[in-house]
Amino acid sequence: MQRLEANLWRYRLYLALLFTPIFLPVLVLFWKQNGLDMFDVFLLQGLFAVAVVVLEVPTGMVADQLGKRTSLLAGTAMFAIGHIIYAVGYSFSIFLLAELVMALGLALVSGADSAFLYDTLQALGRKDEYTKVEGHARSWQMVSIAASNILGGIVGSYSYRATVWLSIIGPFLALLLAFQFVEPRLQSSEGKEKRPLGSFRDEWDKYWQLLRSALKFVRKHQLVRWYILLFAMLGGSATWLLWLYQPYMKATGLPVWAFGVAFALFNLWAALASHSSHAVVRKLGDKGTFAIAMLLQVGTLFVMAIWFHSLSFLLILGHQSVRGMLRPILNERILRYTYEDRRATVLSLNSLGSRLFFALTAPWIGMLSARASLPQTLVVQGAGLSFLIILLILLYRQIPSKYFQVKALTAA
Repeated sequence: MQRLEANLWRYRLYLALLFTPIFLPVLVLFWKQNGLDMFDVFLLQGLFAVAVVVLEVPTGMVADQLGKRTSLLAGTAMFAIGHIIYAVGYSFSIFLLAELVMALGLALVSGADSAFLYDTLQALGRKDEYTKVEGHARSWQMVSIAASNILGGIVGSYSYRATVWLSIIGPFLALLLAFQFVEPRLQSSEGKEKRPLGSFRDEWDKYWQLLRSALKFVRKHQLVRWYILLFAMLGGSATWLLWLYQPYMKATGLPVWAFGVAFALFNLWAALASHSSHAVVRKLGDKGTFAIAMLLQVGTLFVMAIWFHSLSFLLILGHQSVRGMLRPILNERILRYTYEDRRATVLSLNSLGSRLFFALTAPWIGMLSARASLPQTLVVQGAGLSFLIILLILLYRQIPSKYFQVKALTAA
């Protein structure tokens, strides 16, 4: 039991080390320095998202069948290797290779991390604390990202490429830490211990059986499906915005060294939002929380489109509030309905939705960014998101009340 307890602090530290994007505040500038334009940027990230979409569910099944710890180890290793490829690259094709390797790493980690924490808490008899513990862990991650961003702004003032090399350190430390994780041993949904791996054919059959089971569950459970759609829209559109932050801040006249401070502020704010996510839901309820998130995601775009000032980068804090709250709140609501032996798969489907949304829309946003002015791009994005939000609200109002009751639907 004491070894399982250690998973909790190790999980927080692991998330803090896994992604230390020292390069992030100047990454678009780094790409442009190496010959990419904004269409190339969105194409590169769109292809990355496609790779994650293709890999997301299969790797979620790897976590469910081989163990979450194994999946985390493999994913962290791939993430570190991808950073090395980036650091030695000078062209779109090499950057794409790095993105594909990191996509594999991200897919192996995505879903497995949250499911690993949930399983640990369940084994400790503390699963009701998931939202709080996950929120705190994500806040650690965002504080780490904030510190990385400050360093990135300073180093990036001298060398964009040096920021990429420095970003390798965190994933390697996270890999060493992941070796110390202890896999929780839980009962499957049928009440039986998980069996050792069988033949390749047996595992392949289990792969598809688990996929069909997860897809059937998501298809039947209207509320969970709505949560996945909400996450897809808010999470996917947040990635659009990320690659426009640097052009926007440059347009406001912010110096490059201050980009790191701005990105650090974004992550500290998101960390605060993540840390407070359980309190926000307790005070506002689900409907109020989701309404605020939608308003912040869309309204911020329209204000950014008309206000260009050296301090207008502070508007981005609206998006960062949504970013901080989104995962802890929605993951908990999805996990509460899902059996232990398919949690990573269902969460992978959730992450897949966000990546798929971005993959389908990134080329269009890239073409828009290349041909239209920045204010026009922001307005079009805001209008598109407003339309999708209206559709989601209409769908939410049609969900029968029985889907809001956990016990009735867990066994459905």
